Amino acid sequence: MNEQKLKELMALSRLQLPFSDFEERMMLRVQQEQQVKRAAERYRKTSWLFFVLGAVLGGMATVLIGALPGFSNEALLLASRLIYVAFLLIALNYLLSGPPLRLLKSSL
Repeated sequence: MNEQKLKELMALSRLQLPFSDFEERMMLRVQQEQQVKRAAERYRKTSWLFFVLGAVLGGMATVLIGALPGFSNEALLLASRLIYVAFLLIALNYLLSGPPLRLLKSSL
């Protein structure tokens, strides 16, 4: 008798999936999310590379601007260095905080 009741209970415990291809769609979505994460990691590494390259070239440019004859004015030299530092800090903040989530979700 217990065996019969156990079979009935096991038959009731089957999970009905909402759609016939539900499992396939979920696996496809998981794969897409993994691809997006891998791409984001690649873009993050490339972003750091170009940040360092831009910081070095920008530092060299601000030094060279001071050597130009037209930029002998200290105020212009100070303004160019302040602009360089502002751009550097903005880019660094963006790299450390990461892109907005809406950009990552829109690529799905």
